[in-house]
Amino acid sequence: MADFVTKLSNESWDNVFDSNNIDSKFNCFLNTYLRIFYSSFPLKIVKNENKNKSTWITIGIKTSCKHKRQLYLASRDSNDPRLKSHYKMYCKILSKVIKEAKQNNYNSQILKSNNKIKTTWDIVKVESGKKSVNEDVQSLNIEGKSTNNPQAIASAFNEYFLSLAEKTYSNNNNNNNNNNNNNNPIYYLSRAFNNSFPNINLKFSTRKEIENIIKSLKPKNSHGYDEISTKLLKASSVYISSPLNHLCNKSLSSGTFPQRLKYAVMKPLFKKGERKCISNYRPISILTSFSKVFEKVMYNRLLEHLNSNNILVKEQFGFRKDLTTEKATYELTNDILSALNDRLIVGGIFCDLAKAFDCVNHDILLSKLNFYGITGKANEWIKSYLKNRYQRVEINNKNSSHNAFSNWGIIKHGVPQGSILGPLLFLLYINDLSKTINNKSKPILYADDTSIIFKNSKFDNFKNDINIVFEALNRWFEANLLSLNFDKTHYISFTTKNNHQIDLDISYANKLICKVLDTKFLGIHVDSTLSWKIHIEQIIPKLNAACYAMRSIKPFMSQETLKMVYHAYFHSIMNYGLIFWGNSSHSVIIFKIQKNIIRIITGCRSRDSCRELFKKLKILPLQSQYILSLLLFVVYNKDKFKLNSDVYNMNTRQKYNFHLPSSTLSVYQKGVYFTGIKVFNNLPQSIKNLGNDTKKFKSELKNYLHAHSFYSLDEYFNVNRE
Repeated sequence: MADFVTKLSNESWDNVFDSNNIDSKFNCFLNTYLRIFYSSFPLKIVKNENKNKSTWITIGIKTSCKHKRQLYLASRDSNDPRLKSHYKMYCKILSKVIKEAKQNNYNSQILKSNNKIKTTWDIVKVESGKKSVNEDVQSLNIEGKSTNNPQAIASAFNEYFLSLAEKTYSNNNNNNNNNNNNNNPIYYLSRAFNNSFPNINLKFSTRKEIENIIKSLKPKNSHGYDEISTKLLKASSVYISSPLNHLCNKSLSSGTFPQRLKYAVMKPLFKKGERKCISNYRPISILTSFSKVFEKVMYNRLLEHLNSNNILVKEQFGFRKDLTTEKATYELTNDILSALNDRLIVGGIFCDLAKAFDCVNHDILLSKLNFYGITGKANEWIKSYLKNRYQRVEINNKNSSHNAFSNWGIIKHGVPQGSILGPLLFLLYINDLSKTINNKSKPILYADDTSIIFKNSKFDNFKNDINIVFEALNRWFEANLLSLNFDKTHYISFTTKNNHQIDLDISYANKLICKVLDTKFLGIHVDSTLSWKIHIEQIIPKLNAACYAMRSIKPFMSQETLKMVYHAYFHSIMNYGLIFWGNSSHSVIIFKIQKNIIRIITGCRSRDSCRELFKKLKILPLQSQYILSLLLFVVYNKDKFKLNSDVYNMNTRQKYNFHLPSSTLSVYQKGVYFTGIKVFNNLPQSIKNLGNDTKKFKSELKNYLHAHSFYSLDEYFNVNRE
């Protein structure tokens, strides 16, 4: 690395500054960078004969194991009790040494790992003697015949991935009747926004901005076709920020994205099912590291324009700062619960779009960007960014030192997968969708996940609203060359436990959508009565698997490392969506599993009490974690809650409490809004007073919960009444 950095620091980059157009300039830059890279890191072919060799086996342990074998043979053939005793003692000491070596090695592996769950399972497989599944594609069925030729496999995958989007796009295009004005996407856009937007300010970048962008990239070893990883890019940031800044500004001023940055390497990722079936794989796209720098420069300017002009609709939660899946799920569930509390008929359509990101029409997107004030060179730059992109598939070749690649194939539609700009461009593509349907429904969008809640006091009006909105929704999709996947689009009738489901036939173009009792919404299983029973049943096997993994690695791990694995693995599953299902009666099963894993970490017996163990480990019991997550949601989203002083004219300490609405409906009382208010109002006053300082509030709240380790909400409420 030192040689590489030295050579970069001595490079003047004159050829970059002297060239004319952006492609010539970037070619000079990349060629120079690669020349230095190859001279500093020459390619070496290394035979990896001991690929599966355990890294904890040192020369000393090898020697000791050989000596142990010799002692065994000697003691077996001897009647000398002292020799047999010496052999047993030697075995005991060696076992302890091996255990410590494994512990140090495994602790180090997990500590350094970016994916602690995968590393944990790799260790479990080693210790249990199970063979790791080879993630590489070994063979594939192509036109009815099985082949293990890496080159043929790569070509088949590339053709398949390109054809998937092309087939969906062609079907969408055929469904669009361009003779109908209502099928013009700009027609919908102009109806959604009756105001005009100012033009974007495409200001130049600075060296400091370029360095900050590179600094913000995750240090990964994976790389695009040019072999330059973000890890290497970060190491060379200071030495290349000047020419890179010059290139980015030339790119902006000319409205041109460098052609050499438009090439993506696709790697097939197995989903499930038969490994030889090509449809059981999805592509992972790896772009060049330099592309991320150019993209982030434009991204920063686009985002500033969108935020300053309030362009993105409030119904869109995807890929936006501070708008999380938790907030989107709250909007959905709270709307349903409020409607049930008001005795309204409630239903929801949960849409699945077919290859939405891959089917974005470039011309429609550019027209929409122009409408939003992204005009001139900015529009030209994005057009250049989208057009003439290529991809190829890479397959690991176990029989060669070189991997197999398909030919480059052109990408005609969609936003680039794995890119920085792609998600933001997609949000702009569907930005007017919610305004087309929000007059008779409540849409909630998370990128391409579109969910629509309907509510009405009268069945006929309810049914009419659904049919009108569903037709408008599909017409919007047709106009924008997108389409619903009807097999995966569902309708749910939301009711209380004692009420009947409402049967409705919802269709478009003679295609019915399926009525279900539950669906998956942003990783959480939402059922028709919001009991959360199905979601809890879905995460139980995952948490049990975490327990098994922890039990398997415990002999070789320190308690601190086990805690680290607990938080990365068990806790991350348990805590996801906890504010929604944590108050369910079914959550007691999760708490039992959590106590099991606490006993595994501490080595306690199955009937030992866990309360003091939770306190000692500084791990919150399930209900205490629920209280923490719930109160943090309340404090971070105060605008969603009313104070008593907003409702009543009062001058007591209670005026700073949140107003608790009246309700006799059990499912509503267990919801985030109602329970959140009750739990917050019952906090000690000293913690409530910190509500405006979220950092101190969180710290004091965690200390309070660790001190008490509440096993239930009743415990929490009773302690605060004393």
